[in-house]
Amino acid sequence: MKIQRLFIYPVKSLRPVEVTAAEITNEGLRFDRQYVLVKPPTGECHGLCEHITIKSYFELGLFHCAVDVAWSKLTITQIQAKENRSIVVPLTPSPLVLMSAQTFQVSIFGTRATGIDMGDVISDYFSGHLKFRVRLLYIGGNGQREIPGAAYMPKHYQALSISVNDKLQPQRLRFADAAPLLITSSASEEDARRRLPAVAQGEDVIIRFRPNVHVDVGEEQEPYEEDGWSMLAIRSQSDPDQEVSVRCLARTVRCLSLNVDLAKGGMIATNRQLYGLLAKDRRVNDKFPNKPVFGQYACAGPSGAVLRVGDEVEITERISRANTPMSASPITPNGPVTPITPYGPITPG
Repeated sequence: MKIQRLFIYPVKSLRPVEVTAAEITNEGLRFDRQYVLVKPPTGECHGLCEHITIKSYFELGLFHCAVDVAWSKLTITQIQAKENRSIVVPLTPSPLVLMSAQTFQVSIFGTRATGIDMGDVISDYFSGHLKFRVRLLYIGGNGQREIPGAAYMPKHYQALSISVNDKLQPQRLRFADAAPLLITSSASEEDARRRLPAVAQGEDVIIRFRPNVHVDVGEEQEPYEEDGWSMLAIRSQSDPDQEVSVRCLARTVRCLSLNVDLAKGGMIATNRQLYGLLAKDRRVNDKFPNKPVFGQYACAGPSGAVLRVGDEVEITERISRANTPMSASPITPNGPVTPITPYGPITPG
């Protein structure tokens, strides 16, 4: 098995940047979901900003992102716009600018994060295209927030101490929903593709699932065998001394973002709606019995390691299918636990 594709999402819910290499941090891939679009706070939300995601605002799919060769500038383009199409945002904002900017508290998936406002010019750009007032925020504070998986952990095991293994540092998040990484497989991609009408089977299916790491499993695995992955080892082709450990945390319950028409920024035709097509037989999480599952949430380390397209992927631990039903609870470093969560299903946006 090999890494086939790598994606980062500098702005949560906008189109991804596909890369050939990506650095691991303790909060996911470098630059991933470090920005988020929010509605300004109102009295009704008690000072908290409401973040907006593609599962509710399909037009976010019309914003394409590109990074310059120096990895210093992020160019965002609204592909249907006739004027004011693009804006340039720093990929790494200046600390001096951040120190003087306004900050907001953002609620994402039951946890809070500090967001630093990127100014009126950028706000006007997005607000003009979306037709309602929004702000672009950069992850603030210490650049992290708690993993919502705290609700899945026994009392003696806190989410803040989730680690890939006993040698690596604890994991946190930026503005991703529920875990630092999302991993998908080529076998499952092909199964999803076969569900589409013949005229649509040539489209880039996996882009709708918004993964970070897409693994080519060749003919070694059947679709959805990643449901049973527990630990992976990724070995670099260019650095034989580097080995990345990946811990799979939870099967990903999907949302209506699967139904977005990325070319038009609206709802895709009914016969191409992957949410419903997968829901026919992929409702395999008994906690959310009406929602389909596709992919695995995960974390990886060590921080500073680099993942590259073509790196070898090996399954080093599995969840026993004989002992664990398809509707099993998410797996943690201490084994399976019964999730009790006020936050709702894990859905990437």
